[in-house]
Amino acid sequence: MSVRVPLIELKQVSKLYGDRRVLDEVSLSIEQGTATALIGRNGSGKSTLLSIIAGLIHTSSGRLTRQPDIVIGYAPETFPGLKVTPEQYLRSMGRISGLIAGELEHRIQELLEVFYLEQFRSEVMMNFSKGMLQKISLIQALLVPPTLLLLDEPLSGLDLPAMDQFIALLRELKKKGTAIVYSVHEPQMIEALADQVLVLQTGKMIRNIKGTENLWVKPTTYICCTGLSSAEQMEMTGRAGFISLNIITDAHRGEGVGLTVQSDATDDFLRRVLGVGGSIVSVEPQGESGI
Repeated sequence: MSVRVPLIELKQVSKLYGDRRVLDEVSLSIEQGTATALIGRNGSGKSTLLSIIAGLIHTSSGRLTRQPDIVIGYAPETFPGLKVTPEQYLRSMGRISGLIAGELEHRIQELLEVFYLEQFRSEVMMNFSKGMLQKISLIQALLVPPTLLLLDEPLSGLDLPAMDQFIALLRELKKKGTAIVYSVHEPQMIEALADQVLVLQTGKMIRNIKGTENLWVKPTTYICCTGLSSAEQMEMTGRAGFISLNIITDAHRGEGVGLTVQSDATDDFLRRVLGVGGSIVSVEPQGESGI
């Protein structure tokens, strides 16, 4: 029986910034056609790990091996509002990647349609919302079909139609052999895609779950609320019992937030939402979901 050689392998990789250890002896193997989800609170080391795999930063210790000639697509968590249009930016990125004109134009058109951005292709991105900028970042990572796709909170700011389309696109890429590594809060992207789930805590890998059958075992609560600022939403993601957060747009209530939390932390989150001046729209106990 043939042995599959990993595209990327990390052995006891650590990263220090001064005296601060942001990754602590993390080992990881990534094979072709697999999806690996990274979960953990903010500051757990997910973004640093993705940057190391992408080759953007160096390790402080440990070993990283990478197969030659792999094509890496990388979408960071934040993307700036540039003073150019999407088509100008994407043409530039495509030319850098070596795409020829006809192929590049076809690919840009295809991906703009997938993310419902075709009508905005000639508008300057400075005034784009966070969600629209996130879509542009994802498109540039997919311009050249990648061998390895790295995504940092890819669903952040996406509307539901684009979220569903994107997950379907990732599943198709995976079937064709692309390896995907992504940090995520949303349970649906873990359940739909992940072959293994790595749980990080303060830079350490504390669990490596093969498949998702043992991941969602605790009861949870879904809290729909309004009136939370971006800073307050961010604070919620760092609280004990937090699982996921998604933005909800409602024609009657405007923009709101959906929080999925562990059941035993429900009262704490409700008090916090009300304490910062937010409003509770609904509270729905859910079956088995959570870590």
